[in-house]
Amino acid sequence: MGLMRKENADRALRVFDFDNINDWAPKLEAALCPYLPNSVKQKLVEATPKFIEDALDFLFELTDRNAIIDVVLAWLQSGYIAGYHGTRLTDAELSSVQTFGLIPLNADARSERLTRVLSSHHKWPEMSSQLDIALQAHGQGEIAGHRQGQVHLTLSRCGLTDSFNHYLSYGSEFDKHVATSLLGHEGGELLTRDGKPCVIQVAIPGDLALKAAHPFVSIDVMRGKGEVPNLANDFLKSWCYRLANPNFQSRELRLDCGMVFYQTIPAAWIQHYLLMP
Repeated sequence: MGLMRKENADRALRVFDFDNINDWAPKLEAALCPYLPNSVKQKLVEATPKFIEDALDFLFELTDRNAIIDVVLAWLQSGYIAGYHGTRLTDAELSSVQTFGLIPLNADARSERLTRVLSSHHKWPEMSSQLDIALQAHGQGEIAGHRQGQVHLTLSRCGLTDSFNHYLSYGSEFDKHVATSLLGHEGGELLTRDGKPCVIQVAIPGDLALKAAHPFVSIDVMRGKGEVPNLANDFLKSWCYRLANPNFQSRELRLDCGMVFYQTIPAAWIQHYLLMP
């Protein structure tokens, strides 16, 4: 147990939490320093970039673009990336997550929970026979996108709590689609009464976070097209903009940057559970 606590403490010290730019910006700057001209900060201040993207474009005019991207990718891989999962959980479900981690969606396994939530509706006796059909249709992506076998995290806690916060209101997006397909708006409303809103913070090994942030287009393909890979782009843009605007806080962006996992996220990776009011 003592070794596990030490491992978790060491992991926490090496977590890059996008919203906490005060912590990670100096670490990224130290990694980039050998590749930056001494005047980079002064020139960025003088350039007064209006938009966050402008700051990164200007940085690339002053430096070796590929070398900078290489450094940022290596820096991200050297530690752990904070990822956030928002949902609603009962006490029993929270205990299960604490024991088993975040398990990829199994559409069939949602039947028990949805039956529990929706069975109080007066139309449930006549709609219950449609549940299995709805589970399969939504799970396989016939309706509202494919979610079967996946766990989703996002990079910004502020984005999750202050912007796309429907996960905290309704819980699983999959459950909401199924509930509303069966019982309309009232089905969704029943979900808001089940469990408590919970934000789960996960520390993901950097290489796995980068892979999860590119579920459809690989890092190599993005670089071949002249684009900055996901995660690297978000951290680098924010760092550049902060050089020109020292009071800038990355959490203000309320960023929506998803990571898709096709395996269980182990309980050992989970750093915090925050039950929301």
